[in-house]
Amino acid sequence: MEHIHSFLTILIPLLIIIDPLGNLTLFLLFTKQNTPAEQEKIAIISCIAACGILVFFALTGDFILQFFAISLPAFQITGGFIFFIYALQLLHLIPSGIKTSEEEKQEGVAKENVALVPLATPMLAGPGAITAVLVQQQSGKPLNIPLLLSAIVLACLIVYCAFHFGKQLKKFLGVGGIRVLTRLLGLLLAVIAVQFMVSGFQQIC
Repeated sequence: MEHIHSFLTILIPLLIIIDPLGNLTLFLLFTKQNTPAEQEKIAIISCIAACGILVFFALTGDFILQFFAISLPAFQITGGFIFFIYALQLLHLIPSGIKTSEEEKQEGVAKENVALVPLATPMLAGPGAITAVLVQQQSGKPLNIPLLLSAIVLACLIVYCAFHFGKQLKKFLGVGGIRVLTRLLGLLLAVIAVQFMVSGFQQIC
């Protein structure tokens, strides 16, 4: 039971930041000129690439933070701040633009192959997702790395499923349904973000 709780603690923030439903709209926009077979290929490549990027940071996080002499509390506070900005974007309280700028979105529409840029990064494996991985990687729990790697793989599989069934999901939920779910997830992420910052400050004090 404890392992399940730890796994969900890692998976849920990561999944909210990766935002399968929010990115689904952009995926459909970027691939509207592609055939179903090409859309499937783009979905697979983007999810595998995003998974590879996040796994890389999960395995090298110790070296990166030690090299720059960054403490866990400092990273928790910074990570919580970044998560909170993402939450405000999901809640539509501030303009979006951390993952992708308008220029990148327009370029994505025009590009023939969008699987790696901007889909894999910065949309899926962006600053927020990488920060989430690094914070969890630094938690110090013995089983954290296997759980973290499993959460990354599952999150990317969920994104792939969202892309694969994208048209059906969008038709079922509608634009309004996607917005409501996105805002509810934004509220949850805001609470998680505050908890990250509180934990960081408690360790400093």
